[in-house]
Amino acid sequence: MILNCLVIDDEPLARMHIENYIARLRYLKLAGSARNTDIAQSILQNEAIDLIFLDIKMPQTTGIEFLKQNNIFQQVIFITAYPEFALDGFELDVADYLMKPVTFERFLKAVEKAHLKVSGFDHMRKIKSGPGFIYVKTNQRYEKVEFDDILYIESMLNYINIVTKKNKFTVYSSLKNAETILPGEMFLRVHKSYMVAVTKINTIDAKHISINEYKLPLSRGNRQNVIEAANKLGVL
Repeated sequence: MILNCLVIDDEPLARMHIENYIARLRYLKLAGSARNTDIAQSILQNEAIDLIFLDIKMPQTTGIEFLKQNNIFQQVIFITAYPEFALDGFELDVADYLMKPVTFERFLKAVEKAHLKVSGFDHMRKIKSGPGFIYVKTNQRYEKVEFDDILYIESMLNYINIVTKKNKFTVYSSLKNAETILPGEMFLRVHKSYMVAVTKINTIDAKHISINEYKLPLSRGNRQNVIEAANKLGVL
């Protein structure tokens, strides 16, 4: 499994150092490089990133502030010259904490750890399901999610949000993979980025579906299938 990487560091030489290491490993691919967190945010919105190499002390926004202020679900490896932030890294559940200057041996150990975590998510999402439920990993534990509790699923590049009646779970997966796991008679693709629980639909109009307080986009090509499925289940 190839991990798409993002390097965030205000020092050009430090970024180049990590970029060169990334190029040496066949299972890593440099997908973006940023000198500050604003640029990083733009990359994260447009690229499927799996692993972030993040400096801590940067102008404007530090790496720690960046993680605390944003919904970052990718694996993160801190790279810094300051050992006093190790506890913050532990509390933020980063994959590893590397001290500058980073040797290739230490870099390799850290990325192998991150690679195993991501590969583990991939493996578990394929096998941890059963009649009427799936298991999703959140906060280092597996939560059982009943199919009947799911309202809709939203795609976010290489992650999905599973929105239930009470919670939202972010899972390292694709919408296509979710389609193979969830029963087709209960869940239907309504847009390139959304699947919905058919029985939870409240209204359907020309371009949108409403489920509880949520208004979701409906593509023209999927509209007739949604209406037929809803009628078949007696929703409309």
